[in-house]
Amino acid sequence: MSNKIETYGPQLASASARVRSAEPGAMAGGERIGGARGSDSVQLTDDAVLLQQLERAVHDAPVVDPHRVAETRRALAEGSYRVDPRAIAAKLARMEWELAQR
Repeated sequence: MSNKIETYGPQLASASARVRSAEPGAMAGGERIGGARGSDSVQLTDDAVLLQQLERAVHDAPVVDPHRVAETRRALAEGSYRVDPRAIAAKLARMEWELAQR
């Protein structure tokens, strides 16, 4: 399968793309960069802001739920672990739908 590439090279942001401005020298965490001048500025698109929020949420989320891991291990060892293919398919379809809405 091939995909046709419609554009090549640097692209200008569309007029409909909204941007947010950051204060000169400011960073995402509220920290300041030393030596920043008043004329320096950064503009972030809504997508970039969303990615920053998602990155923070992922960073703050626990890596592993030890209780769920223990329960899954127990169920696997006992042979009682069951997979519901319809539930998995429904969740995958829902996730694809949600991603398409953005």
